[in-house]
Amino acid sequence: MLYQINDIAPDVISLFVSGRLSTQDYLNKLQPLLEKSYQDSGKVKLYMEADVLLEGWDVSSLTGGDKVQFPAFDALVFVGGPDWVGNAVNLLAPFMQGEVAWFPLEQKQQAQQWIAEI
Repeated sequence: MLYQINDIAPDVISLFVSGRLSTQDYLNKLQPLLEKSYQDSGKVKLYMEADVLLEGWDVSSLTGGDKVQFPAFDALVFVGGPDWVGNAVNLLAPFMQGEVAWFPLEQKQQAQQWIAEI
């Protein structure tokens, strides 16, 4: 599940994620937000806050060809989630095109400040 929450800073797409994300979450919720952000500001900055129930992306949706493709982004910060999230973000960060960071939920304010300053 993917929900838009109150923006934590101007020009930052602010989301809450939980459970298993689907292709429909991407197509109906995330993709329009990404496109609008890029059209409005020329940037894509994502703040994603997760609870411990986050399971990841539905694997079957990722095998659907070109339906789910993340565009280039300027910054992505992931806050909270299960233990594996921080490890995954840190592992994948060097391969990402934009700035990427993970913060534990206790450091939510630092995460919000980090992405607002990018």
